[in-house]
Amino acid sequence: MINDAIKIQNLKQDIQLLRQESWPPKNLAEVEGLPIYYGEQAEVDAYYQQWSAVIERAQHLCQPFLQDEKLSAIHLPSHLNLPLFFFSVDRIRINKTRAKESKTFRNALTLIDKCGQFDDAQFRAMKAWIDHDDTAALVAHREFIDLRTYIFQHNKSDYTRTRFYVNGIVLGVGSTFKLIDARDKPRKQRSDSYKDPLADNGTWTVFGKYR
Repeated sequence: MINDAIKIQNLKQDIQLLRQESWPPKNLAEVEGLPIYYGEQAEVDAYYQQWSAVIERAQHLCQPFLQDEKLSAIHLPSHLNLPLFFFSVDRIRINKTRAKESKTFRNALTLIDKCGQFDDAQFRAMKAWIDHDDTAALVAHREFIDLRTYIFQHNKSDYTRTRFYVNGIVLGVGSTFKLIDARDKPRKQRSDSYKDPLADNGTWTVFGKYR
């Protein structure tokens, strides 16, 4: 296990060096303001060759941990900082979606440590909720705008949905490729199942729940 950890650390260093040398790709088109790059299949194949060795090393090292029969680069851990490659892409849709981060706490002081200060009345309400039942918990929600891509590849019946803004993505496309940029039309957030918040500090909204 120690030897594997060293190999993964060495791999991450090699990936970082490669990103410094070869990222972003210089000869591919870019979606304005986003780490999404695309070009003809031959161009992307050539660029992929710069990354193929480290991708294969990552697949080999991560295979025992992920236990997937056929591990693809898409399923590699994001902390490796590898760009994602997609080939034979017919179209891509970029969506802006209202979403929320969620954290669960068993203690009001721990929540304040992670989510910031609340006024005294709200703190008392949170503490009273925790104290009233052994199965009580606090859930804190923070809204944010999430960007996702939906990638449709040739001869595949389903799409691939992925977040792209951490590691970036590279698309090999054909002459009929369509880019649908829907960032100016955010999708509505699904209705929240939690009602009557116990506290709200302008960033985090806190609700009571049972474990």
